[in-house]
Amino acid sequence: MKTQRGVTLIELMVALVVLAIIAGIAFPNFQNLMRDNRTTTRTNELVTAINLARSEAVRRGDTVTVEPMGGSFAAGTCVYVGGGCNGNNILRQFPDMGGIVMTGGASALVFDGRGFKSAPAGVENIQLAPPECAAGSPRARQLQISNTGRVSVERVDC
Repeated sequence: MKTQRGVTLIELMVALVVLAIIAGIAFPNFQNLMRDNRTTTRTNELVTAINLARSEAVRRGDTVTVEPMGGSFAAGTCVYVGGGCNGNNILRQFPDMGGIVMTGGASALVFDGRGFKSAPAGVENIQLAPPECAAGSPRARQLQISNTGRVSVERVDC
């Protein structure tokens, strides 16, 4: 009696159908995971820029500014000391947010030598969301920057 090696065409087709069904179920969830991770990454970059500005302001005893490039933090962020985002004043630049939708946020955040946010006055709220964020979906992130310079992040509905 001969032993069979490999698989038959029918077994291969059944395996491919099962694989296609599993991929059809998993792929939409994977896309949502990728969007959520992208939003979280961009939120963390903005928090990093704000914390860098605050710590450098304390370390230098001077004002440090976090300014959006191109009019919005989504277009990129520049952290600088002194007169503007040019030349030797730049501490660090962050790239654009790659499709993240941002709402709120001042034209710039200024930290004084004690690490307190000196401008704008009051608590600053910035919301980041993926472009395909459906209403009622808790996939957006909201940053709250207090007058003391503390940044808190929470997950909010789109």
